[in-house]
Amino acid sequence: MRYRTDIDGLRAVAVLPVVAYHAGLGGLPGGFVGVDVFFVISGYLITSNIAAEIKGGSFSILGFYERRIRRIAPALCSMLIAATVVAYMVLLPFEYIDYSRSLAASILSFSNIYFWTQFNYFDAGALSKPLLHTWSLSVEEQFYLVFPLLLSFLHKKAPSRVGLVIVAIALVSLILSTVGVFTDKVATFYLPHTRAWELLLGSMVALKITPALSGPVIRNVAAAVGLALIGGAVLLFRESMLFPGPAALIPCVGAALILSAGEGGTTLAGRLLSWRPVVFVGLVSYSLYLWHWPVIVFTQMNAHLLQGAPAPVIKISMIAVSFVLAVISWRYVERPFREGPLRLPRPSLFKFAAVVATALVGLGMLGQFDRGLEYRYSPQARKIGEMLAQTDHKGFREGDCFIASAYKVEDFKDYCLSEKPSNPDYLLIGDSHAAHLWWGLHTALPTVNVMQATASGCKPTIDQASSAERRCVDLMDRIFKQYLQDHQVDTLVIAARWQASDLPRLSKTLDWATGKGIQVVLVGPIPEYRSRLPRLLAIADRFHDPDLVARQRIDVSKLDRSLATLAGRRHVKYISLLKTMCPGGTCVEVDSLGEPVQFDYGHLTERGSQLVVERLVSTGQLP
Repeated sequence: MRYRTDIDGLRAVAVLPVVAYHAGLGGLPGGFVGVDVFFVISGYLITSNIAAEIKGGSFSILGFYERRIRRIAPALCSMLIAATVVAYMVLLPFEYIDYSRSLAASILSFSNIYFWTQFNYFDAGALSKPLLHTWSLSVEEQFYLVFPLLLSFLHKKAPSRVGLVIVAIALVSLILSTVGVFTDKVATFYLPHTRAWELLLGSMVALKITPALSGPVIRNVAAAVGLALIGGAVLLFRESMLFPGPAALIPCVGAALILSAGEGGTTLAGRLLSWRPVVFVGLVSYSLYLWHWPVIVFTQMNAHLLQGAPAPVIKISMIAVSFVLAVISWRYVERPFREGPLRLPRPSLFKFAAVVATALVGLGMLGQFDRGLEYRYSPQARKIGEMLAQTDHKGFREGDCFIASAYKVEDFKDYCLSEKPSNPDYLLIGDSHAAHLWWGLHTALPTVNVMQATASGCKPTIDQASSAERRCVDLMDRIFKQYLQDHQVDTLVIAARWQASDLPRLSKTLDWATGKGIQVVLVGPIPEYRSRLPRLLAIADRFHDPDLVARQRIDVSKLDRSLATLAGRRHVKYISLLKTMCPGGTCVEVDSLGEPVQFDYGHLTERGSQLVVERLVSTGQLP
C-alpha cells in the first residue's frame, strides 16, 4: 500500500495524549483512548498489507512474522534491557520479583494476561509496574497469531464471505466488551476477545467492508468528524467510566473515519496530520510509547532524588526524556534493524530474536527464583520492603463493607450496618481513608459497635460530584437517603482523602447531619508521602539517609486547618490525624515492632490503624 503521511500524523494524535495522561498533565483525562486509536491503525495497516499479498499470491506466514519481528522486537528488547538495568538498581526485592515476572510475560506476549491477574489498569498500583504498558502489545500479538491465518483461509475457501465473517466476529467481540464492562471491567480492559473488534474495525476499512467515502466534501467532513471524536474522547472521557465497551466506539470510529477518508485523497484534516513535526512524532510514536512509561514509573518511584523540583517541571522533564530516548531508539535501533545496516536475513533474524528472547526470559526467571536478588538490601530493609507484597488488608473488609473498584454496590453486605441495642453504634462512612480506620476503631473500642459503609474513591457527602462513579452515588444515597432517615446512630464518623474542592459538598452534608441531630465526628487528612512509605524506609536504610522519609512527606497542614475551621463553624467534633500522628512535627513512621504504620502513600496497616485510634482514645478525642 502507498505511504500515507496522515497515518503517521494519526499515530502522533494517538501517542501524545497517552504520554500526557500518564505523565499527569491536566486537561487530558481521556488520554488513555490513544491506545484504542493505535489498535484501529494497526488493524488497518496489517490487514492492508496481508490483503495485498494474498491478492498478489505472495503471502506467507513466515514472511508476516518476519515483518512483525523486525517492526516490534528491536525497540522492545532495547527498552526491556535498559529497564532491567534500572530495575536492578532501584527496585526492592519484592518489586523486582514482580518486575521479573512481567519481563518474561512481556517478551512472551502475554503481559496483558499477567497484569489482568494483578490489578485494575487505573489503580494506583500502576505506578509500580514499569512494564504495564506492554499489555497493549500483547493484545496485538495475540490477535495476529490468529488473524492472518483466518484471513488467508477465508480468501482460499470462502472469498465471498470474508466481510461477513469479519463483521460477525467484530460484533461478537463488541457485544462481549459491552457486557464485560458491567460484569468484569478488568478482564474486559486487558483481554484480546474484548479488544479484537477495535483491530477488526481497522481491518474492515482496509478491506472496504465499511461504506466508501466518495467525494471531497464527504471525505473532508468525515475526517473532521473523526478528529473531533478522538479529541472529544481525550478531553471528556474519565478513567472512572465504563471502558472499553461502547464508549470505545467514539475514538475508534473517529480513527476509522480518518483512515477511510484519506483513502480517496487529501483532506483538510489529512493535511493537518501531514504537517512535518506531527509526522515526525508519528514516526517515533512506537518508541515513544515504549519508553515513556518506564521513565515515568522509575521517576515516580524515586521521587526522593528530585527533592524540591516543582511537579510541573518533573512532568515536562519526564516527557522530554521520553522523547529523547524515543528519537534515539527510532534512529539507532528501529530503522537500522528494519531497513538499515543491521537488517538480518530471515534465518539469522529468527535465531537472533530467539537468543535475545531466551536471555530476557532467563533474566526474568532468575529474578523470580532468586528472591528478587535480595542480596542488594540489608535484612532490615528487606523486612520493611516485604510489606509491599502484602495485598490482603483484612482491616478494610474489602468486598463486604468496603466496595473497591472491582466490586459493585450490590456486593455491600447488610451486616455492615447491623445495630446492637446494648452498645453505642458508630457508623463509619467514606472512601478507603475511612475504611483503614475500621480495624483500629473495632479493636481499640471493644464496647462500641462500629458499622461501616465505605467505597474506594467515594466521598461521604450527601451530594456526589458529577464525575462520581455509580457505586459511589448508590452507596451514599443508601446511607443518607435511606439508612440515616430510618435509623438512629450514636456517632457518625466521616472520613475521606479530602481535597479542597470537597469542602462545599462536605459543608452541606454537615449541615444536613447536624440538622437531624446526628452527632458527627469529622476526620481530617492523614500524613501522605510522595512514594510508598515501606519503599522510602527501605531506601533510607540502604543509603543511610534517616531524613529521607520526612523530606518526602506531603504537606497537608493547610487542608487540615481548613477542615478544622469548617468543623468548628458547623459545631461538629474534628479529629486531626495530622496532629495525632505528628505531635510536635515529628511523624510516627513505624510501630513498636519496627514495621511501617502505612503500607503505601498513606493507607494505614492494621497495626497502624490500631495505634492511631489508641492515641485518639488516650488523648480523649474518642471515648
